[in-house]
Amino acid sequence: MTGSNTHIFAVVLAGGRGERFWPISTEAQPKAFLRLVGSESLLQATVRRVRLLLPWTQIVVIVEERHADLVREQLPELPVANLLLEPQGRDTAAAIGLASLHLDRLDPDAIMIVLPADHYVPDGEAFAVVLRRAIRLLALHQDWVVMFGIPPARPETGYGYLEVGEPLASSPGAFRVRRFLEKPDRQTAERLSTDGYHYWNSGIFLWRNGAIQHLFARHMPQVWAGLCRIRESWGSQEALVREYGAFQKQSVDYGVLERMTEGVAMVEANFAWDDLGAWDALARVLPVDDSGNVIVGEVQSLDTTQSVIVSTGLRVATVGLSGIIVVASKDGVLVCPRERVQEVRRIARKSQ
Repeated sequence: MTGSNTHIFAVVLAGGRGERFWPISTEAQPKAFLRLVGSESLLQATVRRVRLLLPWTQIVVIVEERHADLVREQLPELPVANLLLEPQGRDTAAAIGLASLHLDRLDPDAIMIVLPADHYVPDGEAFAVVLRRAIRLLALHQDWVVMFGIPPARPETGYGYLEVGEPLASSPGAFRVRRFLEKPDRQTAERLSTDGYHYWNSGIFLWRNGAIQHLFARHMPQVWAGLCRIRESWGSQEALVREYGAFQKQSVDYGVLERMTEGVAMVEANFAWDDLGAWDALARVLPVDDSGNVIVGEVQSLDTTQSVIVSTGLRVATVGLSGIIVVASKDGVLVCPRERVQEVRRIARKSQ
């Protein structure tokens, strides 16, 4: 890229546990590193999309230290200095804050696009078009936060929502964000998904590095104070472990964005998107057979309908099932109704 876009850096957050994809997503190999859809891992697919716009030198991946070798194996082209290691997971606020310190050292005028590593976006070109639109919007409103809103495809209780206000005349497909709504109940989700004023919060953000640091200082002063101490001792593992370990786990949405009353815009992200939150999501992104099943691996099914059956290295057979999740791996076997798939994280935590 040339011109002003040389200041743009992608920060890929690869620290999520993916507990609802147990028993295949484990502490040793979390969801972002799995090949759930196609031949690439979710992390590799995320970076491939970014590479349509940015060179490797402008891509930063942040991950827990124990997963560093997985990143190096899957992204050998990533510059060594652009792999940031968290001593332990502290959610997105701490990870983004640490990345902002790194970008300070690379470019004092850095612009940060934040991308979760575990989303499914099959059309990289459509993603690039929306990102370019967001970059143009930020150029007009340099201290704003730009979010990416997904038009709701169904009533979804597992996502946060953005309520938009008036459209921005200078930026087609962009709106002011009026407020944030956390995961709603079913009745509320049905209303939000059809009223034309609400979008799914994709968890993708764009802002100037200096602006997000200012917002940390204003809305999360204790975290910012710790980050400043890390910056003063940059390169000291002892200081990083001490300060990072003192951070509370908190998302940037809750810690910063939901506390803002102005200066937040949203671009409509009209590309196919799924956050692959749990096993039932595979029925939205993988082929479904004539009985409504998603079958992955060595599986035989008889009189089985509307189910997701995944096997890695084990032979699995099902008889007379309907609306069931079955996942078999060397680390365990999961069987549960599709409507209770969100509860799999409870089992994952007990299995650690």
